[in-house]
Amino acid sequence: MSEQIQEKQKTDSPAHLDWRVLLGISLTAVWIFLGLVYLIGIVGMVNFVSLPTGDIGSFLEGAFAPLAFLWLVIGHFMQQTEISANTKAMQKQELSAQRQELNSRRNSYFKLLELVQQQLGSIAAFHYISVYGATGSEEVSSEEYAQMRSEAVNDPALFIRKMISAIAGHAEEPERINEILFGTDIRTRHSKNFEEIFDKILKNAKSLDQDDLFSNALLFGSPAGMFYRLIRTVQGKEQRHPLTGFTTTQHQ
Repeated sequence: MSEQIQEKQKTDSPAHLDWRVLLGISLTAVWIFLGLVYLIGIVGMVNFVSLPTGDIGSFLEGAFAPLAFLWLVIGHFMQQTEISANTKAMQKQELSAQRQELNSRRNSYFKLLELVQQQLGSIAAFHYISVYGATGSEEVSSEEYAQMRSEAVNDPALFIRKMISAIAGHAEEPERINEILFGTDIRTRHSKNFEEIFDKILKNAKSLDQDDLFSNALLFGSPAGMFYRLIRTVQGKEQRHPLTGFTTTQHQ
């Protein structure tokens, strides 16, 4: 703030006057000097003072009219410059406000993303136990599941990765993959919920990033993005398999 005040004081000092003001002062001084020379050398001060008041007023009016016009023109151009400077300052303020708003929205998005990732991890956890728990293959006991849930507190993507690994283990068995994701009403509901929630957070990411850096990182660089694309692949909404990279025939 002190630097801005010092800069303003420097700008307002006589050494930093606008060149148009300096030009106006110079022309005014020259004009007054020539007027005095004319009065003293040609008209004579005694003759001038002895003129009727009306004539003196007319003379002074005619003498200072060019100066008034000169300063009117100078003031006009200085006003235009000031208006232009104010317009640029307002544009900068608007741009700064837009950046601040964007940063605020991004910060809010990242906070929301953390909550959503936890929610997606919980959905994947319920999905995983429905496949491998008591209602599924019974490969995972309640104690093992409870241990994994405690680990997932610090690693929300744990069960998402486990679901991806489960599907990757049956990459050549489309029917088994379909059974894992949509084999029961509960699994179908979990897959649909995961897809819908990820869709929403993906749309928010695209609205904050014109270059799609956030959305691409979320879609192609995260376990949730891969699991999301696997779900869509099985439904026939994507043709390229996210694990193999090959175009596949879908099995509903």
